[in-house]
Amino acid sequence: MKKMASIFMATILLLSVTGCGSKDTVETDASTSKGDLKTVTLAKENDIISLNTMYATDGMSFEVINTMIDGLMTTDKDDKIVPAVAENYTESEDGLTYTFNIRPGITWSNGAPVTAHDFEFAWKSTISNPAAEYSYIYTQDGACILNADQILYEGADVETLGVKAIDDLTLEVKLSKKTPYFLSLMGFPVFYPINEEFFVSQGDGYGFTADSFISNGPFLLKTWEKDTKIELVKNPTYYDADAIKIDELEFRITPEVSTGVTAFEAGTVDYAKLSNTLIDKYKNTDEYVEILDAYLWYLQVNDQAEVFKGDNLQLALAYAIDKEDLTQNVLKDGSVPVNGFVPYGMAPSPEGEMFRDTTEEYLVPDKALAQEYFAKALEEAGTDTINITLLYENADPAKSAAEYLQGTLQAALPGLIIDMNVQPKENRIELQKQFDFEVSLTRWGPDYDDPTTYLNLLLENNIYNYGKYEGPEFNETMEMAANAATPEERWELLKEAEAFLMEDAPVIPIFQTGAAALLNPKVTGIRTQAVGVPFIYTGVEIID
Repeated sequence: MKKMASIFMATILLLSVTGCGSKDTVETDASTSKGDLKTVTLAKENDIISLNTMYATDGMSFEVINTMIDGLMTTDKDDKIVPAVAENYTESEDGLTYTFNIRPGITWSNGAPVTAHDFEFAWKSTISNPAAEYSYIYTQDGACILNADQILYEGADVETLGVKAIDDLTLEVKLSKKTPYFLSLMGFPVFYPINEEFFVSQGDGYGFTADSFISNGPFLLKTWEKDTKIELVKNPTYYDADAIKIDELEFRITPEVSTGVTAFEAGTVDYAKLSNTLIDKYKNTDEYVEILDAYLWYLQVNDQAEVFKGDNLQLALAYAIDKEDLTQNVLKDGSVPVNGFVPYGMAPSPEGEMFRDTTEEYLVPDKALAQEYFAKALEEAGTDTINITLLYENADPAKSAAEYLQGTLQAALPGLIIDMNVQPKENRIELQKQFDFEVSLTRWGPDYDDPTTYLNLLLENNIYNYGKYEGPEFNETMEMAANAATPEERWELLKEAEAFLMEDAPVIPIFQTGAAALLNPKVTGIRTQAVGVPFIYTGVEIID
C-alpha cells in the first residue's frame, strides 16, 4: 500500500477524470439560474451542527464557518500558510512567542471592528467552556498554548492562558514549547475570533440561527433553513473582496445521494456527490470528478462494553475485514485501504517523509488469524455466538461500508451476529459522546499536519476517546513524545505509540476516503485540503 502514498498531497484539487473515447454531457446550468447574480449551488449530505466555533466539531460546520470567518492565518491556492486577519507576524528566536499584527479596518458584519480582543475572548471562552469538545486543541495535544493544560485539566485561572491583546491591533501568543505546526492551526476554526459584545447579546443561542451569528470573512450568512439550505452572499467589505468572483454560494442539504444527483441532472445544483452505485453511469461524462482527502474511516470499539472486555474480538474483526475488496468493488470512489491510524500523504517527518511511509503496516487482513482470535473470543464468552451492534450513519460511504461489513464479517466469522443501528450523523456522534454504543463506524479528518492529530484521540483524557480506551504503554509513550528533546526522537516515539495502539486495536482503521462527484464544468476553483477545513471556496469562479 505504500505505493499509494504518492497520490496524496496536502492540498488536492478536484480532478477531472479523462478516459478513452468521447464523453457524454449532463446538462446543468445552476450557476446562472439567478439572473445576473453569479451563484454556485452545492448539494451536501449533512447540515451544520453549529456556527459557534466553540461547539462545531464536524467537517460541514467547519466548511461553512471557514467560508464566512477569517482567522489569523489561512492557506493560499498553493497550500502555503499566509496571513489573513493578521497582516503580518513575528516569531521569537526561541519559537515560544508569536506576535500578530491585525489588519486595520476589518469589520464584523454588524459593523464592529475586528480586534485582537476578539481572539483573546474566543480562546479563553473556548478553553473554559466544559461543553467545548475542541478545547483540548489548545493544550500540548494541539497548539501548546502556555498554561492551556493547567487550565483545562487542573482548573487553573483562565486568565493565565498564553494569549493577550496588547492593544486593539496586536495579539501576543505564548507557547509552552516550540510547535512546528502552530501557524497552520491558526487557520483552523477553533482559533477564530468571536466578538464579545455580540456573543453576550445572543446568550446560549449564538451561532444556532442566521440572526444569532456575525462574520468577518469573504461571505456573509443570508439564510439558514435547518436541514434544507444555507445561503451565503459575498461580503462587500471584505479586505480581499476583489478576489471573490461569485455573488452567492448556496448549500442544499440532501442526505440521500440520489436526491443531489437528481438536482444536478435538473440543473438546480452545480455539485453533487455520487454513490458507488452511480459511478459507472457518470464516469465517462465531462462532469465527473474525483476527490482525494485524508479522512480516515475506522471502527471505534467501546472498551467498556461487556463484549469487548478482552482484545480477542476486536482483533478478530480487524483481521477479517477485506479492505481491498471494500474499496475496489464496493466504494469504487478512489478510497484506499489503510493499515494504520495515521493516513497516507500527511504529517512529514523531520526528514520530509510522510508518517505512513516510515511505519509498519498493522492489522493487515488475514482471515485465518481472524478466525483464531474469534475462537478465543467465543471461548472467553462461553458461548457459540457473539452479538454486537454496529452504529453508523445513514449516508455514504458509511452506509455502504457498514452493510458490507455486516455481510462479510458474519460470513468470515461464523457465530458472529451483527445488529445494525443506523442514525443521522448528528445522532451517531451524540451516541458516541454518551458512550452508548458497542462498536461505531466513524471518521476523523486531520486538524493539522502532524501524527498527533490522530494519535491524540486515544489519549486517556481526550474528549474524543469515546471508547474509553486505557492503554498505559500508549499513554506513556505519547507523554515521552510530547517531551522529547529532538524532533527525531519525538518521531520515533510517535511511531512506537502507534504500534502500541494497533496492538490493542481500540480503533480499527479501514479506509482513507476518496469521493466521486458531479461538477458543473463552468465552475472552477473549488479546493479540497487533506488537512484542516475540507473544502475551500474563496477561489470559486464561473467561466463561460
